[in-house]
Formats: sequence, structure tokens, C-alpha cells
Amino acid sequence: MKKNIFIFIAGMITTLLIEFIISFIIGVTSQSNGGYPGLTLFEKDGACISSTKNIEIFQTLGPDIALAHTKKKLDSSLELDDILILLLGDENAHFYDEQKITIPKGKCAKQIGTYQYEAKNGVMKTVPAVEIK
Repeated sequence: MKKNIFIFIAGMITTLLIEFIISFIIGVTSQSNGGYPGLTLFEKDGACISSTKNIEIFQTLGPDIALAHTKKKLDSSLELDDILILLLGDENAHFYDEQKITIPKGKCAKQIGTYQYEAKNGVMKTVPAVEIK
């Protein structure tokens, strides 16, 4: 009887230990890409990706992460400086589709990584991941 209880307790402890190790590994892996598959963050911030001060979100992927376009008229023509980006916000960000964001003076859309995803047509796309800094 004591042998069966010991085996049962040893089995429970082993199961909990394995679950803890798996959770730890998943947590460390998620932090390196912000928890989003396809997101690769740089060790150091890159350059500002555009001189534009206007960003328009077209698809949110979470409350603080969204695919967006930079928007800027280059001159009096209809041409736009239009770059597809992945915009990362802080924990206070609450993005929504078609939201228009104006970057404050002295800040820019600074590249902090890249984001790779599969488009609707099945083609793999890679876009800059940016934060407003």
C-alpha cells in the first residue's frame, strides 16, 4: 500500500515538473518574438523607416499590434510614400482598423525588427516592425 502511494506521489511530482519545464520553454520562446510567430526583434533599434508623420492602420492583430501603411504626399502629385509596416504599441495602446495616427514631433517610426507572414494569395511577405520612438 505504501509503495503504491509513493509511486502515485512520485508520478504527480514528475508530471508537475515536466509541465513547469515546458511552460518555461514556451515563455522564453514567446518573449524573443513578442509572442507573435513571424516577428523577429533586433538587438538594437534600427533607423527611422520613413519621414512621414502619418500612419493608417488597416488590420489589427491584437490590441497593441497592427499592420499599417505610412502615408505621405511626396509633392503636389498623387504619389504617396506608402510603406507597409507592423506597428507595435506599448501596453497602453489600443489599435483599431482604419485608425489614423500622427507621429508626434521629434519622434519617428523606428524599425525594431521584421515581421514575416503569408498573404492571402499564399505569398510570404516580410515587412519592417516599428515602434514610434
